[in-house]
Formats: sequence, C-alpha cells, structure tokens
Amino acid sequence: MADNKSINLVDLQPGVRVRMAGGAIAEIVENPQDGFWLIVQFLDHPTEPALVGAGEQQVFATDVEAIEP
Repeated sequence: MADNKSINLVDLQPGVRVRMAGGAIAEIVENPQDGFWLIVQFLDHPTEPALVGAGEQQVFATDVEAIEP
C-alpha cells in the first residue's frame, strides 16, 4: 500500500476508497483539488461509529494514509 507521501492527493477521484489516520475507511465524494481538503463519506470508523452513514464530511487530505483496494 502506498503511504500519503507517494499518493498524489490532488488527483484522487470520487469513488476512491481511502484509509484515514486512525483506521477509518472513507470513500471520496468530492476532491476540490486544493491539496488540503477532501469531501468523504465514512464507510467504517473505529473511534466515531456515528460518522458512518452520517453524510459528507470534510477531512484534511494529509490524514489519508493509503488507498484501499
């Protein structure tokens, strides 16, 4: 798996699933391509399960650890 140092965050497209810091899995809904933010929907969140299915959330792009298969 690639870490965020080798992932081109600006090029991540909607539909891509990513593993976030802390182990959460999210699907990209929108990428403003600013290199700072991603709009995601959480599919799994080990520490905040209420975020799963709670709609779109803004996250820092630097919190992306890897692209999920």
